[in-house]
Amino acid sequence: MGLLDNLEQRLDRIVNGSFSKAFKSEVQPVELGAALQQEIDNRAETITGQTVVPNIFIIELSDIDQERLSPYFETLSAELSALADAYGSEQRYTTIDSSQVSFDHDSTLETGVFRIRSTAAQRSPEATRASAINLDLPRQVPMGTFAPEATPYLVSITGEEFKITKSVTNIGRGEDADVQIDDTSVSRLHCAIVLGSEILIRDLGSTNGTMVDGTRATEMILRDGSIIKIGNITLTYKSR
Repeated sequence: MGLLDNLEQRLDRIVNGSFSKAFKSEVQPVELGAALQQEIDNRAETITGQTVVPNIFIIELSDIDQERLSPYFETLSAELSALADAYGSEQRYTTIDSSQVSFDHDSTLETGVFRIRSTAAQRSPEATRASAINLDLPRQVPMGTFAPEATPYLVSITGEEFKITKSVTNIGRGEDADVQIDDTSVSRLHCAIVLGSEILIRDLGSTNGTMVDGTRATEMILRDGSIIKIGNITLTYKSR
């Protein structure tokens, strides 16, 4: 509860105690913080040994709570985003980008009831500059799906394209691989591409190794046009 206690104290200082007057029996800031932490825990997904969690959150409020809280949206957004980042770090979770919390409203919700929707995605420049109020973010994007402005992809020497749409995309010969390559020189789970502020390729303990631009890679940043060799297979990474 330490993070939540600090959150409530900071918000109280920022608005000079006005939260105690504004909230009464309606939604409390500390309730939003507690629910945010629970949402992170509930949506955690283990991928290639890492626990990936959402970083984009939209809190839906009733009409009355929306009206009462709207003067504090900017402060709440900043403080709750910081709380999500701190909690994720404390729990050793992995995120695609820093956290972003925004607000929306749902007229079907009763006063004091709220809902959190979340996804894992990079913060777009437009979204980063936008106000916390009515922030236009992707809706109903499932956990584990990456939603950049342009979808990166891999292309083989024969011209076959493999789109990279997940936060972590596994490449290998096995049925569990997101990108399946039918070649005995490729391990069942050979390597993974991780989407974030930097695009990484990570070898998954493959037998024949992963080469990027002629260099054996354990983990390496990919650039547009990077040449990836896994076993006998050559792929080119394209950022768009």
